[in-house]
Amino acid sequence: MDFKLIDNKDFNKLRADIKNLNKVNKELQEVWLNSEEAAMFLRVSKRTLIRYREQGKIPFAKDSRMIWYKKSDLVSYLGSNYCSVEELNKRAW
Repeated sequence: MDFKLIDNKDFNKLRADIKNLNKVNKELQEVWLNSEEAAMFLRVSKRTLIRYREQGKIPFAKDSRMIWYKKSDLVSYLGSNYCSVEELNKRAW
């Protein structure tokens, strides 16, 4: 087996390329949910899910007749609507 030395510049480029590949790989492994699964995940009706989509609250992808939602987008949506107890107490009366 032959070993070859590389300089710092090439090593850093190789490391950056590996990080990019890892990022692409994670994106390809993204969990996608159909409308029924997304509604169950959010604990809303299918009609409410459609309303969220029409209002632009949650992104989606359409593949012929199927509509798909990234689970990470649904988690982000829930997080953006999170309200702590302290915030609720400030709003009360």
